[in-house]
Amino acid sequence: MDVVPLLQELLRFDTTNPPGNELPAAEYLHSRLTDVGLKSEILTSAGGRANVVARTEGPGDKPAIVLLSHLDVVGVERDRWRQDPFGGEIHGGELWGRGALDMKGIAAMHTRAVSDLVTSDRDPRREVILVSVADEEAGGTEGARWLLAEHADKVGFADGRPPPEVLGEGAFGLSEVFARPVMPIVLGEKSALWLNLNARGDPGHGALPPQNQAALNLTRAVTAVAGYSTPRIHPVMREQFAVFAREAPQPLATVFKMLSSPAAGGIARATKRALAARPAVAALLSDTTATTQLSGGYKHNVVPGEAHAALDCRLLPDTDVDGFVTAMRKRVKRLSVEVEEVSRHSGPVSRKGPLFEALVRASRDAEPEAVVVPSLTAGITDVRFFRSRGATGYGWVPLVLSAADLATIHGHDERVGVQALEKAATSMSRVVLEAAT
Repeated sequence: MDVVPLLQELLRFDTTNPPGNELPAAEYLHSRLTDVGLKSEILTSAGGRANVVARTEGPGDKPAIVLLSHLDVVGVERDRWRQDPFGGEIHGGELWGRGALDMKGIAAMHTRAVSDLVTSDRDPRREVILVSVADEEAGGTEGARWLLAEHADKVGFADGRPPPEVLGEGAFGLSEVFARPVMPIVLGEKSALWLNLNARGDPGHGALPPQNQAALNLTRAVTAVAGYSTPRIHPVMREQFAVFAREAPQPLATVFKMLSSPAAGGIARATKRALAARPAVAALLSDTTATTQLSGGYKHNVVPGEAHAALDCRLLPDTDVDGFVTAMRKRVKRLSVEVEEVSRHSGPVSRKGPLFEALVRASRDAEPEAVVVPSLTAGITDVRFFRSRGATGYGWVPLVLSAADLATIHGHDERVGVQALEKAATSMSRVVLEAAT
């Protein structure tokens, strides 16, 4: 199965979430999977959202391998794109479209991998389950979360069977960290905690502003809580930094060596400025709070009595979420600001299972000079739902991207190199073939 035309067709379905409308894409993927002899079905949530599940033959007494992707995508600003975001067109050796990287491209790789498996002459020793879901970009309520609540037996969780090993998103290769590419294998992700700050004050006329203003109270509260907390080192990151210490140039190598030390708490604070130039690393050293929405008032000459802010807090896996919320409430209470919890999303960090070593080998086969490291991811993925049920979950995508490439994910002009996509699909097929047989 050729991964390029497969992805082109998937990109041409506008599955922007909301509303999603994943059904046409799910039907296309279902037909391609059925064509190669896989048992495939579309499972539709109560809200009408389509999820594809396809299974290979394999023994039921061993952990299944779940290849997890999603068919929905975030929205686009069409006038800011240089090519049609839903055209699936190739320009300059690159395949353009919303979802080329997040995450229809990975769905296409997974589909190619299971196709290669079932058409090989190898006898499977483990069942492989392809799961391509709806609604990931809006929280997974009608996608992965719904599947696990209603059809857990179809995605690897049968009575008496060991929980599956899940391979999903969360980790692209990185080309600009060191002279050699870095290939992370993600074992866990930060918790996402979404909060609202609700400020109160005295309303009044803009010409006679009162002392106690809601907007000023909100501004002070946001300033007090936003940004990075005191850095600390999670065990997974300590292991990563030990590898980085051998690869980084000086003086950064010394920084990473100190960070890999068990006594790195104070050192992390001292090196915060040195790591600030690398936000992808800095975000994995601390809890972060970002202000994503501000609202209040309705007229230029009216001082509002209320003002509101939305906060996106990303917490390290070992952060006490309840304690974090309690501490924030104490910090803003004196400013007449209340903290409202909207939602929290979290999952445990996985241990290294049998699939991990296969991913290490595949990473080095794909990029012989690669620096392969365990890692965390600052984003949340559907893998968290599987980890919370006892599965071992990994984020791994054998595409090496630049910072400019990464910026197109949820940004403008998302695209993937055709040759890079074909190479990554071959690596994915090798992993699945090795792990399953």
